[in-house]
This record gives sequence, C-alpha cells and structure tokens, in this order.
Amino acid sequence: MTESKIEREGSSTSGYTCFSRACATREKDERFRGPDYLAELFMPPIPNILLNIPILRKLCMGKLFPTGIHEYVLARTRAFDEAFVNALDDGISQIVVLGAGMDTRALRFQDRNKGTMIFELDIHATQHYKREVLERKKVVLPPELVFVPIDFNKQRLADVLIEAGYQQGQKTLFLWEGVTMYLEAEAVDGTLAFIRTGVAEGSVVVFDYVRASVLRYENTLYGEDDIRGTVARAEEGWIYGIEDGAIEDFLAERGFKLLSHYLPSDLEAAYLTADDGTRFGRINETHCILIAGL
Repeated sequence: MTESKIEREGSSTSGYTCFSRACATREKDERFRGPDYLAELFMPPIPNILLNIPILRKLCMGKLFPTGIHEYVLARTRAFDEAFVNALDDGISQIVVLGAGMDTRALRFQDRNKGTMIFELDIHATQHYKREVLERKKVVLPPELVFVPIDFNKQRLADVLIEAGYQQGQKTLFLWEGVTMYLEAEAVDGTLAFIRTGVAEGSVVVFDYVRASVLRYENTLYGEDDIRGTVARAEEGWIYGIEDGAIEDFLAERGFKLLSHYLPSDLEAAYLTADDGTRFGRINETHCILIAGL
C-alpha cells in the first residue's frame, strides 16, 4: 500500500493550527489572547521571526488562514483546554489525546496534574517531529505523559493504547481535536466503539467535526469555500462529516449521550465575546464541537 503524504511527512494542517495558536498569543486585547504560550516552540525560524513583527504577522495570517479559521482555532483551543483542566481538577484517571499534533496541554497544565496519565496519539511522522523539538529545546516532560504512535486508519486503537499502559475500565477523558474529518467512517465508528466499551461510567469524549453538507460542496456556510480549498492544497482532504440535526441520533446509535453541542455561534458566545459584548470575530461555520458522555 502506498504511503500517504501525511504518513510520510506528518500533518500540514497541524502546522497551520500551531501557527494560529502562536499568533493568538500576540493579540493586543488580553481578553482574546490565546492561551497556548508553548505553540511557538514548534515554529520554524522564519515563521518565528514573523510572529514577533506585528505588520508581517498580520499579513501572514491573512495569507495563510482561511476565513474564520483563526477565530475557530482560538475558540476550540479554549474549549478543549477547559475540558482538560476540568478533568485534571476532578482527578480523572486518564486522558487520551487522539491525533495530538502539537498539543501542549500536558505541559501547560502539569502543575494541576495530581497523577492523571496522559496518552498522546498521532501518526509517527508528526509525533517524531514534536518529540525532536521538545528534546532539542530541552523541555522537561512530565512523568505522566506517554507518546503513542498510531495510524488511525490502519491500526486498532485498543492494541496500541493497551500496549502503552492504558487501563481499561477507568474513568477517562478523550480529546479528539481536528481529526474526525480526515478519517474513514469505519475508523470513526471503531474509535467510538472502543471508547464506549473500554471505560467507566462518567467518561467523556470531546471532538469536533465537519458538517456533512461541506463534503457535498453545497457552499452555504460562512467561510466554507475558502477552508475547503486550503485543506485540498495541503493534500489532506476531508472525507467525513455529520449531518446537521442528526447529532443526538448519531451519538445514541453509538451508545453515547449528548452533554454539549457547540455550533459556531455558540463558540463565539462562549469563548470569543467579552463581558461588554465585544466580539473577537466571526467563526468559520464548517466546524462544530461535541461533548458526549457515557
């Protein structure tokens, strides 16, 4: 079987996401400043220079980020941060980050971790780059962090996780950020089946998804055409989506109950709107976020 671009080189879109997070930490208005202060660790030298020159940073953002995606990444980062911190504060046994990319939560929130094991899973090339950067920059890793290489379309989640030390039957948080849209339906269902059957009651999965209408090129959503073109150019096209209005049935059929569902407007209200009503910006409407429980 021929290797895909993402298998050979890692994810290009994870690089865009990382740069977006880094740019967000430079926002003048602290109310809308991004929380991922470690994202810039993973930026190559030239983007790091651009990051610290406001006029060039703004120009670069305009060229790189499709309409409303920088806003979406900022809101999504805050939403997933919130879930991660809540799990640590609750003393949950395990957190599994599926498709971790350049995720820095295990590092940023290590002072709040009282023994929760954190398993980061991703394609080998992406994970290798991340680990090389952390080692080169002498970042001390928390003892609770375990890196687990995986190809979600080819390997069984249960096999690689259990081998890495994951304990079945424990209360667990699963974070699945920016992944489902790149997977085959069988891989999505297989992952949800593993989560449903392998954890204790009270476990939670948080994931974002692309609306199915985007895959049909209906072009009815704010920023849809722009983001689809960017993803296609990165050779990481979206292949999976969920229909509007079908969320509760989708989850129920797979043994989950809906806890929270964030449409773009909900994300804007929750994470991009200040107390005085000032809004940071409009979010691209192709993505939504789900929080589901058992």
